[in-house]
Amino acid sequence: MNERIKELVKQAGGHFSTHTLTSYPAQHRESIELWDKNIEKFAELIVRECADLFDKDEMELTLTERTIHNTIKEHFGVEE
Repeated sequence: MNERIKELVKQAGGHFSTHTLTSYPAQHRESIELWDKNIEKFAELIVRECADLFDKDEMELTLTERTIHNTIKEHFGVEE
């Protein structure tokens, strides 16, 4: 699982675990556990992460980058 995703899960108050499959001991399955109240926070963190890819120094943003940044946050209702 992507390390950044794991970090966002932790920031949202969830945790992840790795399980060994009993039928295939050499294989592992990773799972994320989030309480209902944490799912919205996790989603918000992902949206922010995506939008912030375009959130460099405000003076350096092109009009297209600023539009993408704002559109992503507005679409998902993420406040500044």
